[in-house]
Amino acid sequence: MDAPPSAQARCPMCGRYASYLPHSEIAALFRTQGEIPNLGPNWNVAPAQPAMVARRHHETGERRLDVLRWRLVPHFTKDLKAARRPINARAETVATSGMFRGAFASRRCLVPADACYAWNATSDGKQPYAIARPGARWEGVNLVTRIARARA
Repeated sequence: MDAPPSAQARCPMCGRYASYLPHSEIAALFRTQGEIPNLGPNWNVAPAQPAMVARRHHETGERRLDVLRWRLVPHFTKDLKAARRPINARAETVATSGMFRGAFASRRCLVPADACYAWNATSDGKQPYAIARPGARWEGVNLVTRIARARA
């Protein structure tokens, strides 16, 4: 079954994606240094789950593969338990939004995403569609990151 026309045109960041490329291939693609984390493939990565990312080490500048949780804890957060944890930002406002601006300026990473999912409403509920470029082996999603620390 073909994806709905709106999903065929673009892959909106809708909250789920697949990441199953072997980590040794991801490391070679980004020419990363250091150990490769032990995280298995996942065909349904959801917000707040551990996910593989490629990013520069904050002290050495080396490209590294790391495992992070998919969410952003805003810089103004005082209570981690009550914090808003957005999972995506609009490209049009990420550089100017108070919630994302600092992380976008200095803490970015790439997420190896082999496909993302879009849902189409049906009479039986929602039908998921995996969206991927035909013949493409890999596609990256640019993310902003922030290390969460509780404030006293």
